[in-house]
Amino acid sequence: MSEPSGAQWCSRFPGSALTDDLLPDFRDATRAFISRMQGGGAHVSVAATYRPPERAYLMHWCCRIAGYKDKNGVLHIDPPSAATSMAGVNIDWTHGDDTAAAKSAAQAMVTGYAIKYPAALVSRHTQRRAIDMTISWTGTLAITDFNAAQHTITTDPRDGSNPELIKVGKTFGVIKLLSDPPHWSDDGH
Repeated sequence: MSEPSGAQWCSRFPGSALTDDLLPDFRDATRAFISRMQGGGAHVSVAATYRPPERAYLMHWCCRIAGYKDKNGVLHIDPPSAATSMAGVNIDWTHGDDTAAAKSAAQAMVTGYAIKYPAALVSRHTQRRAIDMTISWTGTLAITDFNAAQHTITTDPRDGSNPELIKVGKTFGVIKLLSDPPHWSDDGH
């Protein structure tokens, strides 16, 4: 028998915030980039690296059932019956065809996961090729890129969306996804 969706699912199939859980090449590049940022005076907080496929599945479908806005601001809501099944995740998205209960439970999951952007079913996180990190500094960030070129960043914003920092990250092969503030990956997706 399937268990109804709801916030209790959020603690299952935990993700990781450890760089150890990234693919070796991306792990090494990410560690070097973080080290250089920290050495230059930046504060770096890692929120997510690897996301198990089961967790991605749960996050994806709770977003779709609770409703999400696309990049154009258009609200999309999928009926609970649209959710596909996944081996090893015995969840009832429909709540016995009670759409209101299903949408409420899906929203509780969105809140429990602290989802800010629609979750992909397959992503660089499930492939161990992405990191979500919050970056900040005050004053000037002095950082050396992968090619040993020195950069002095004095411009705003003093966070991960700074265009100069993004260029430095790219030299390491850590590429910013501009539409998702904390997200960096090996290919920018």
